Amino acid sequence: MFNRLLFFVYLLYCFEVGLFLMIFPWLELWDQNSLLNYLSSPLREAVLSNYFRGAVSGLGLANVTLGLWEVLRVFVLPQRSAKSGDSLRHLES
Repeated sequence: MFNRLLFFVYLLYCFEVGLFLMIFPWLELWDQNSLLNYLSSPLREAVLSNYFRGAVSGLGLANVTLGLWEVLRVFVLPQRSAKSGDSLRHLES
């Protein structure tokens, strides 16, 4: 039971962080971040560039993909191979 709970918390984490990292760099809040005031000018320009924003969004996409892969691995793939039983049985041990 505890392993199932940890698995669902992990999935929630993957999707939440992934969506945040995909969306947040493109909002105005990214430009208004007070931590940018402490960076040197070249580093600040790099953080505000579209290339850096795209890289951060790519990390978010990787997180969401990891979450989807875990859902497939636990719920879909065991059903194809076993065709019976609880699909979360390996999480209970």
